[in-house]
Amino acid sequence: MPKIRTIAAVALCALATSPLCAQIIVPARPTVPAGGGSAPATEPATKTATKPATTPEHKIDEKAKAIYDKAVAAVKAAKSIQFTGQMTMGGGDPAAQVMMPAGMGGKTRYTVRFVDAKPEAKPAAAPQQGMGLPPVPADSIRAESIDGPNKGSVLVVHGGKVLQVNADKKTYNEGGDQPALVALIAMQSFPDWVRSFRGTGSGEPGVKESAPLSIELAGTATVDELECDVIKIEREVEVSMGAMPNEMAGDDDDAPKMPQAAPMKLRMHETIAIARIDGLPREQTTKPEVDGPEGAVAGGPGEDGSMAMLSPAMTFTAFGLKVEPKIDDAAFSLKAPEGFTKAEPEMPGMVMAGDEGEMPEPPALAVKVGDAAPDFKLTDLAGKEVTLASLKGKVVLLDFWATWCGPCKAAMPTIQKISEDYKGKDVVVLGVNTWEQKADAAKEYLAKKKFTYGCLLKGDELAKTYGVTGIPTLVIIGKDGKLASTEVGLSDESGAVLRKAIDAALAK
Repeated sequence: MPKIRTIAAVALCALATSPLCAQIIVPARPTVPAGGGSAPATEPATKTATKPATTPEHKIDEKAKAIYDKAVAAVKAAKSIQFTGQMTMGGGDPAAQVMMPAGMGGKTRYTVRFVDAKPEAKPAAAPQQGMGLPPVPADSIRAESIDGPNKGSVLVVHGGKVLQVNADKKTYNEGGDQPALVALIAMQSFPDWVRSFRGTGSGEPGVKESAPLSIELAGTATVDELECDVIKIEREVEVSMGAMPNEMAGDDDDAPKMPQAAPMKLRMHETIAIARIDGLPREQTTKPEVDGPEGAVAGGPGEDGSMAMLSPAMTFTAFGLKVEPKIDDAAFSLKAPEGFTKAEPEMPGMVMAGDEGEMPEPPALAVKVGDAAPDFKLTDLAGKEVTLASLKGKVVLLDFWATWCGPCKAAMPTIQKISEDYKGKDVVVLGVNTWEQKADAAKEYLAKKKFTYGCLLKGDELAKTYGVTGIPTLVIIGKDGKLASTEVGLSDESGAVLRKAIDAALAK
């Protein structure tokens, strides 16, 4: 069995602080580009106010450029900064929002001392292992999670080394064999303008970024109770798609190489709110637009055999920004707290198997087998109300799905066959349409494919109750109303696992 030394694309991309990593490969819909049929991400609520007139492409507005240049100069001049950062993904687009792995989110307090302001503190280049990630940041950084699921955790980056502390579990780690990845995950809400304005480039191997091609005024906004000018910027980015080992061909140490692919070209759309009081950025939204080459990511399992790139917008907001705050050197100490135990770094959403290459367990749901199934009251395609109580005495198969989800659509013929094979028995098969983008999308898709099993609409709250973080999620409820089986992703095309669980539930 091949060794697995990569991480899941969704997890890495959702966590990466650079917008370049927000490209998530998913099965394409035939009618809507950008993977999964995402609607254009909505702008953050703070970006309202005024809108400029339509302007030609690649326009450099002198007033906008002056504001932008002033902000760049202010950031470059800073020796240290402190702020509370928060990242959100996808605006109001649920297809993008659900890609944020469970356990991530919340606000983080950052204290940063730039190494070029203290030359003697600049570390020697630290050796990097693994997946071609950006190196451990050279700047001294302290990141403290102040709310959310990781509240109390602390990351310290100093001298090319990493210390991560979990206050809840009283454990610490030094980054294991992937310190760059540990830093990347812990700094998910670190704004990209800190890197780009200081001229450090993307920091990512194989990435070339252009200077801004266009700079325009986009009105005003209020961020962190400060009046800001909003600047729209467009730049080009080229990402090398170098040769990679074909891990499915055998042991990845000597596996054959896939051919060198042509570089992927992106257009990066940035919207930056710059405070008038000090000329410093307070909020940045980045939205990548894939620009080819055609077929560079072809060959996936989509309905038409293609793959597409889902490019969610990411927004970084800085609250309480201070320049040149008083910083105690102890803030960047790499000494573990007394009484804490050393542990391996936790890598949420990762595929990090051992020598035998075993896949990790899928994420656990909020309910487990044997629990009473959460009740529901949802409407079917005909407008009829369906409740779990009305199905008591029957075995119920729930399939959480969406029309933009390629794996969901791949599983549906199997669900249809199960529905047909158990017709006349005490089995009810119901799709639960979840995180959908368009009101009639489910009805239209089921009609187009001639699927005849039942479908419940607007299942978002039920999915939340179950703790669904990925779809398809398949749940079997026994005749007694208790969970008999759960499965994240269809384990086999034949549906044998589902059928076995249904038969067992019928026999009780």
